[in-house]
Amino acid sequence: SHRSFPGHFKSNLSRGKKRCFTSTKQLVKAGSKTTGLSFYLLSKNTSYTPLPAEELELLQAGMGRQTVSLPEDGDHAEISRLLEETFPKMEYLCGGWLLHKATGGSGRLKLTVIPPETEGYSVKTLKAVSGGGKSTFYIVPLQETLDTSPLPPDSQHFSKMPKKLCYQCNEVMPLQMLAVHINTCKGKFSPDETDDEVICPICTKDFPEDEITVHASLCGDSVEDVLRCLEQQVDTTTEFKLCVDREDLPDRGILQWQRKKSASPTSVLRVVFIGEAGVDTGALRKEFLSGIESRFFEGPENKGKNPKYSLTDLDNENFRTVGEIIAVSLAQGGPSPAFFKEWCYNFLCSGEVDFSCLSKEDVADVESSLLISKVEDAADMQSLMLWADEIVTCGYTNQIKMDSKESMIRAIVLHSTTRLIPMLQQLRKGMELYGLVNLMAVNPEACHSLFVPGKILKQRNPVFENKRALTFTSILSVTVGLTPVARIVYTGHDRKILNVPRD
Repeated sequence: SHRSFPGHFKSNLSRGKKRCFTSTKQLVKAGSKTTGLSFYLLSKNTSYTPLPAEELELLQAGMGRQTVSLPEDGDHAEISRLLEETFPKMEYLCGGWLLHKATGGSGRLKLTVIPPETEGYSVKTLKAVSGGGKSTFYIVPLQETLDTSPLPPDSQHFSKMPKKLCYQCNEVMPLQMLAVHINTCKGKFSPDETDDEVICPICTKDFPEDEITVHASLCGDSVEDVLRCLEQQVDTTTEFKLCVDREDLPDRGILQWQRKKSASPTSVLRVVFIGEAGVDTGALRKEFLSGIESRFFEGPENKGKNPKYSLTDLDNENFRTVGEIIAVSLAQGGPSPAFFKEWCYNFLCSGEVDFSCLSKEDVADVESSLLISKVEDAADMQSLMLWADEIVTCGYTNQIKMDSKESMIRAIVLHSTTRLIPMLQQLRKGMELYGLVNLMAVNPEACHSLFVPGKILKQRNPVFENKRALTFTSILSVTVGLTPVARIVYTGHDRKILNVPRD
């Protein structure tokens, strides 16, 4: 894409619109003269053409050879746009790419780079290099390895490819996908085979009807159960990749999250920082997630926080995105958001506020806290009246007098907390991802320590199987932002729960 040459190419194209993977003939301006060139997207930085076995895998992933219609006067930005439209997975290329050409010979051919001009590639130059469109250009990523998981059989990328019916499951799919599919297809279960199965509403697994009652009474009783249930909902076959700027976290990440059209946050989260070659092994994800607390929440450390009152963020549905990020963090081994005030957590579980339980300890914004202190400290009527306008603004409608301080403070508390209900509603909507809200509603006690500070569970005989596990835990302990409580530690191939108390 044009990110290969960020200093030279500035495109005015909208990045918020949904990409469509239709014929490239529709992507060129009407009336412009075009030329067809062949391109082949490779999954990694390599010096050779793909092996025959790799070609089928790349084709299924939407990365095989494609003919792209390009305007003859097209520049680098236009070429980049049309290639991204043709190859869906080029959207994930943040670290740059270069075009290569295969040398002559037979078998696996060596690739040689086609050096870009001062202003990048142009259609005129590529047409000349390819001998009038006879050669294939290989798109080689410079710093990343692209996901080669197959696209869905109904992807528009395969719309023009011949399709056939699988005799076992009656699914219609492209021929190149059918070749692999028939080796693993087990057919569809008949309705009679599943009539006696019931889905557990907590872990979403199937159980015999006569066993579901016993299972449901035990499912989700502990933090371990909750995290395990969330983990099982993650789609490990695809990636939800974000390319973010370290200087503009988390706002740029939030914006990219919302604009993502070709992937779902139910997939494995992968974060890449623009301009850095690091591969996300988990630490980058946690660095991205750690900025959420300070950006969208306020309140004293270790005493719980409230969402910030921001109608701008509400209007942009940023709190819904924050809710999704919280669910992803819990489901994918990230830090737990143990920074909520108790009343906020109760609302996230039930969707309702118990007004009788609200107190001045539930106030987190500085303005309301200062106003409460000023009312409490007022020694006479004259000093109390200095804050009359602020008190009335909070919804207090009775007469202001010295013996009504408690009523005035009560109005300030209700004003400070209840105005946050729309933010909490949007957070809760986002936390429906992975069924997190359902788990919290069914068993609020088990989820409590994941969201509210101060309630730390003891770990039974934690075992560190190797130094890598210990180092990983140590790194998590100093992560800034989202507070770690029940952390998931990777030790070899096993996943264990380790509860780390906060300092």
